[in-house]
Amino acid sequence: MADSAKQPANGSTRVPDGRFGEKFDDEINVSVVLWSTFVLTILCALGMWITWVMQGYYADRAEAAKAPPSPIAEANEQRAPLGPLLQRDPEGELEVLRHEMAERLGSYGWVDESAGLVHIPIEQAIDLVAAQASTMGMAAPAQAEEAPTGESLENAE
Repeated sequence: MADSAKQPANGSTRVPDGRFGEKFDDEINVSVVLWSTFVLTILCALGMWITWVMQGYYADRAEAAKAPPSPIAEANEQRAPLGPLLQRDPEGELEVLRHEMAERLGSYGWVDESAGLVHIPIEQAIDLVAAQASTMGMAAPAQAEEAPTGESLENAE
């Protein structure tokens, strides 16, 4: 009789586990769960691919339909300022610049060969300008004079 107490009343061969008269795991069909998961994964991937294709299509379409920007808008566009243009070696760069300037002021060379313009040493240029001024009857450039003092101003009156 003890065996008949473990047998369900409806005649099935399932052993009850205390939950509504049958085993809980017997209610879950594993193959259906696996196939459902596989199909949902494929559908999600397909949906993402379709969304990606549509986004590319509409982005290209919007780019083609966009009017060119107005030249006035481009001219008035606010641009970010350049970053600080700092010198790496200011003393060295100043020395190089002074050396280049001294070379140019102390040498001969072409400024514009097609126009016949040359540069000459500064001392020779000063002499040429002074000589040219004296031949044209102009007063020679005044030499550096001493600044008038208070006594000389009183005597001049």
